[in-house]
Amino acid sequence: MPPKKINEETEKTDLTYKAYRAIRQMLFYNEILPGQKIKYKDLAGRIGVSMTPVIQAIKWLEFRNIVRHEANKGYYINEVSLKEITEIYNTRLLIEVSMISDTMKNLDITGMKKLRKALKNYKNAVVEDNYYKRIMTDMEYHMCLASLAGCKIQLKMLQELFDVLLLRYSRNLYFSSVMDTSLKEHSDIFESLEKRDKKGAIKALTYHITTVRDHIIKGMSMLIVDAKESFPDNYSF
Repeated sequence: MPPKKINEETEKTDLTYKAYRAIRQMLFYNEILPGQKIKYKDLAGRIGVSMTPVIQAIKWLEFRNIVRHEANKGYYINEVSLKEITEIYNTRLLIEVSMISDTMKNLDITGMKKLRKALKNYKNAVVEDNYYKRIMTDMEYHMCLASLAGCKIQLKMLQELFDVLLLRYSRNLYFSSVMDTSLKEHSDIFESLEKRDKKGAIKALTYHITTVRDHIIKGMSMLIVDAKESFPDNYSF
């Protein structure tokens, strides 16, 4: 009897994870938009599971601040927020820059190979002009850089920040940011690390994150103004 119960619990977890991954993908590809109400039945049908795994997956997303619950109404995707995205980039700046010292201490040939590969993947995405691939390879480059420091808590915090960016802001990130200059900035960070230039790496990383942050804030501010003018009584910012 106990083995059967364990198998049932495992199956439930697997279905919840399946629903969670599917909903994340829908968010990333903007099939579900900020401010939109989540319809359990529709999602369950699209994913091919019952409503229970969908509800559990949504609770996981609520914990990550991707969705919110309104009493007697249901779950909604959180709206985009200038204040939040400013905080995210400021926190990213603190975390990523703070890890450079440990990265320099731990940096070896294997680490440089991993970072070089991450940079190459990003370059390929730029050449292909693949919007979503650019977003993912940008994140992978920064996560690779951060992982070289060997700081697990900071790395986990950084991953959670990227989760919010990818799942709620992917629609705005690169329309508003500076894709043409990001490649050079990534290369500058890499070259500074290759030369074991700690100050140069900190300067290049700081410049990159603050530049992207400022352009995103500027771009989103313009979108908010446009939305207010077009839909004064109902805009989703």
